[in-house]
Amino acid sequence: MILNARRNFLKQSFLGTAVLVMSANKLFGAVSPLQTLALVWEDLFAHAKENTPYISLILNHSRVSDEEKQFLRNGVQWLNEEAVVMYKQMYAHLDSSQRQEVLQSISDYRWGNNWIEMMLTYIMEATLGDPVYGINKEEGGWKWLHHVSGVPRPKEPLL
Repeated sequence: MILNARRNFLKQSFLGTAVLVMSANKLFGAVSPLQTLALVWEDLFAHAKENTPYISLILNHSRVSDEEKQFLRNGVQWLNEEAVVMYKQMYAHLDSSQRQEVLQSISDYRWGNNWIEMMLTYIMEATLGDPVYGINKEEGGWKWLHHVSGVPRPKEPLL
């Protein structure tokens, strides 16, 4: 029981900790993974900014595999490492055009292409999902697409 509580604590504390990026034994900095993910979401899809808390739900959801959660975490680390290689700065410290170039660069790698695809999948879920799940606030994604929801809609989240 104590071991499980400790594991859960460690899993959930990921977003509260910092990602340390080192290159050639030089520490380039520490950045919150949530800050990095929020910027990635905004860089990939401008309408996603208000739905970035959805990523916390994904990282804590029991139906999302541990492998997928770990890939998401690793992607943040690798993205920052690529930013350091290209610009000698963490992703969050780059300007918009530099961040786009880093995203373009990682898309040439298999891991980067897969990671961006995962981000876009979560962005679409958060942007177009039912607001009962705490996403798509005020039906902004639906309004953007002129979508009319089907009925009946869920009354409570079925997670």
